[in-house]
Amino acid sequence: MIKVGIVGVGFMGKMHFNTYNAYKRCKVVALADHDPRKLAGDWSTIGGNIADKRAAQVDLSGLKLYSPPAELFKDPEVDLVDITLPTFSHAKYAMAALEAGKHVICEKPMGLSLAECDRMIAAARAARRQLFIAHCIRFWPDYKVLKQIIASGRYGKVLSATFWRKSLTPTWSWDNWLLDAKRSGSAIVDLHIHDTDYINYVFGMPQAVSSSGVVGAVSKGGVDAVVTHYIYPQGPHVVAEGTWALAPGFGFTHGFCVTLEKATVEMDCRSGKPLTVHPLKGKSITPKLPKDDGYVSELKHFVDCVAKGRGSDVVTPQDARNALAVCLAEERSVKTGRVVRTR
Repeated sequence: MIKVGIVGVGFMGKMHFNTYNAYKRCKVVALADHDPRKLAGDWSTIGGNIADKRAAQVDLSGLKLYSPPAELFKDPEVDLVDITLPTFSHAKYAMAALEAGKHVICEKPMGLSLAECDRMIAAARAARRQLFIAHCIRFWPDYKVLKQIIASGRYGKVLSATFWRKSLTPTWSWDNWLLDAKRSGSAIVDLHIHDTDYINYVFGMPQAVSSSGVVGAVSKGGVDAVVTHYIYPQGPHVVAEGTWALAPGFGFTHGFCVTLEKATVEMDCRSGKPLTVHPLKGKSITPKLPKDDGYVSELKHFVDCVAKGRGSDVVTPQDARNALAVCLAEERSVKTGRVVRTR
């Protein structure tokens, strides 16, 4: 039984808390947050871009509760610390937990700079502990099956691929930190990074990016909308769009359309279109998807890795660093109007 301590009770902290409690190989034994109301079980103020109708008042009896959060790292019962704090706190708290001898799961993005990522990787190596970065789209059912379809070669090579992720403006964060680019990295680093990481996962790191976007429409100095062409000299043609500048009534959507030599594969959550394969010949196919959503699949995988004493073979800390590197190149491309190399 892996015993988990969650640091940060916000949207992702709540999601992770509910996921762990549904998995028999782990148990949440401790929570930490700066807000005494959340430690008292009042989670009514937690918001996010994905609907979650679970209870706003949570029974936390039997759990150890810590404030300030760093006190949790001293708890000898905790095997695995899950960092779900705001992005600007990721490196600080992940490194402290590693140095205290804990394995660490850290929400994406890994950090705000490549230097932060490098320090986190070095801390994990020095402590001989596992560091996992929660890039959940690698585990999301539709995207997981899409990668399998592409890797199988059944429909030939990919010719072009388009991905999108669009959200209402995130006005729900504590102290409005999401809309402060210096603390969140803006829509590119917080939201759009999901698709950038997945593109890296499936196609490898692009040689360069060419991006355009909107700066400062809803945030303080951030890129609030971006469209990027990921440059692979030998193909395929890959484009992704990300925005959090949409009106509240729009809500949230994501999806993709991938054209291979012998088929087109699409998914659009807004229209309710499930993952569908349209072969050049024959009828369209709706593949069966794994039953677990990305959060569940991801956290089960990380817990299993800790139980087996190994790192992840799905997403490594270096993978998370690479995703941030490409996103930062996209940001430079938006702000300079130039093609920017990714390394």
